[in-house]
Amino acid sequence: MENIIQVNIDPILISFGNWVVSWHGFFSFLGVLFAVSLVGQWAKDYKVEKEDILHVAVWGIIAGVIGARIVHVIDYWWFYGDLPLEIFKIWKGGIGVWGGVLGGFAGGVLCAHINKYPKFVVTDIAAPALLFAMVIGRLGDIVNGEHCAKAYEGMFAFSWDHPNSDVANCKMKGSGIGVSVQPAIMFEMIWNLLSIYVIWYLRYKLYPSGMTWVLFILLYSLGRFVITFTRYDRIWAMGLTEAQWIAVVCIIISLPILIIKLSYKNFDSFHIINDEGKTRSERRRSAKKNTK
Repeated sequence: MENIIQVNIDPILISFGNWVVSWHGFFSFLGVLFAVSLVGQWAKDYKVEKEDILHVAVWGIIAGVIGARIVHVIDYWWFYGDLPLEIFKIWKGGIGVWGGVLGGFAGGVLCAHINKYPKFVVTDIAAPALLFAMVIGRLGDIVNGEHCAKAYEGMFAFSWDHPNSDVANCKMKGSGIGVSVQPAIMFEMIWNLLSIYVIWYLRYKLYPSGMTWVLFILLYSLGRFVITFTRYDRIWAMGLTEAQWIAVVCIIISLPILIIKLSYKNFDSFHIINDEGKTRSERRRSAKKNTK
């Protein structure tokens, strides 16, 4: 048992009657807060005004939360179909990361498009910040025991021992309380950290704008597809889960985009050579100059 990481923490952080806050919800909030702080700080490096990117972040967060909940509910409809009011109790936990990524992307890009912000530059700024948010959010998954991983007794195996742990719902799948399982959550955290390193190294070198975001989607898709094999999730078709099918679609879309459109610029610092990267005030001055 010395190789097993035992987690014996109540997944409920705060409880007021029927209203509860889980550790997963707390760490998810902390991750989003940290990500927003990062994009606000990085905005100036991309010649985007901080107020603009924070405006986009609000839209992205709202759409991301909605998308994350929708993806989770669809995958667990066997539960929510009988208890529809539970769909709205998001503070208890239960989100689909893919829904957060794609929903946040849709909401943020829509906001940027409506307000004429440089939308693809904004997505590039968001990519590494979002990975940081995922890593922090997964800490809550570790405490709550939210995923049904496959049985495993090797090094770094996890075991959830608290009676309220969410893995109690995994008994029928060969997992459950006190059973040592694959460290699937840790695998994903490590993969996301490695992806942050790659994206951070390349963030000023990929052109045109938006390619950093596409690289993020490709890296996350590859990692999520492989790592999900260590988990017990509901199979949708051909032996693959919902998350894996979304990953497959994202790989099919993102890989050709990178092959066809990506240019590599070995810049020591970031240079935007068109209006896409100008701040709002710079774009206005440019527009006035062109109308004279």
